[in-house]
Amino acid sequence: MKWNIEKKYEICAAPSQAPYLGRTAGGDLLLLHANFCDCMPGCHLTLRRSTDGGHTWGQPEMTVEPSIEGAGVEGSFSCLGDLAFIAYLEGCDLKRHPFNPTRCWIMRSTDGGRHWSGPQSLDGAGAAMMPSGKIIRLRNNGRLLLPAWGFVGWLNRAGGNPHNYILASDDEGLSWHLHARIRKDPATQGVEMCEIALCELLDGRLLTIMRGDSHNPDAFAYSFRSISEDGGKTWSPAAPTNISVCEPRLVVTEDQPLLLVARSWPGNRHLWYRPLGEHEREPGSGQTETLAAEELDESRTPVSDYGVMLFTSNDDGQTWEPLLTMQNPRDLKLSDENDRQMRHRYQAGFPDVLVLDRDRLMVVFRQPDPGVQVDRPGLTYSHTFQRFVAANIIVRQ
Repeated sequence: MKWNIEKKYEICAAPSQAPYLGRTAGGDLLLLHANFCDCMPGCHLTLRRSTDGGHTWGQPEMTVEPSIEGAGVEGSFSCLGDLAFIAYLEGCDLKRHPFNPTRCWIMRSTDGGRHWSGPQSLDGAGAAMMPSGKIIRLRNNGRLLLPAWGFVGWLNRAGGNPHNYILASDDEGLSWHLHARIRKDPATQGVEMCEIALCELLDGRLLTIMRGDSHNPDAFAYSFRSISEDGGKTWSPAAPTNISVCEPRLVVTEDQPLLLVARSWPGNRHLWYRPLGEHEREPGSGQTETLAAEELDESRTPVSDYGVMLFTSNDDGQTWEPLLTMQNPRDLKLSDENDRQMRHRYQAGFPDVLVLDRDRLMVVFRQPDPGVQVDRPGLTYSHTFQRFVAANIIVRQ
């Protein structure tokens, strides 16, 4: 199976990132994106519509603004026909703000995103969390499942490792309850799970792929996989795969192997989070760690490129093969002389994917442009240059 890029273009040149795609029952495409990431003060979400298959996009139809003074929002978008959801975390910058009150909300539309309910709290569903995954509907009973990750309580985040959750709704999203918690295989040490993607396989089993974050220079951050055979009530201990990815999105179709769209990097690049020394900490900031990188003698994954990639699996997500790397419509080229952290920070990320037809996918992603600076105080290394939403149309040959 071979995939090629048919078209690459910009969707939104204004400050934008973390795009999510959906298609209504009438065929309209909807795009939700943020202006900045990580719930930075002033972050908001914007919803746009395309009535011509994504060739052109209208002006923003609505925005989601924070209700907490000095806060921002970060969220996800799911569209199941005309039933659509915006789920989001509201608070202050997740790592850097010294005071971080946080709430989790969900909004619901029953007419393809033209009208929306007010925000409903998800904090009572078991734990406040980041609902970064997309909602799916189970084929056998119509239950809605929402994948999320977070700490036991964002409202009182006093350290600890993040967890992965599945929320469920049996009333078309009017109410939600905690359905399951996905736990890591205890044999895997030094790596924790966060960003999560969920899908229903053709045989009815459920699969999650989760980002791994290493806090140990001796622990490689492989991504994790877990399987449920009972509708998401219980899950196998999450075990490492053969790739290291962020922001995963799964694609299941009837006539081709399982697909994954995610951000990745060469397998000989070991990335982990190290503690900041006292002399490195920004005054007034609550950030206590930063990204570190090391070049290994051997590759630990089959990936040799940077950016948003299409992967395939023939064993239900245990192992993955990279097929294609998405392209920047601005044709930015980073040379091999760029240091490994610089290349990691300038790569495309935060993808989403939509099946257009049997042989074509639309992939949207956040594309940094280091040539366009953002004059905004308090931004860390990866936020000091502009980001825009790009799209690639890819076709199966």
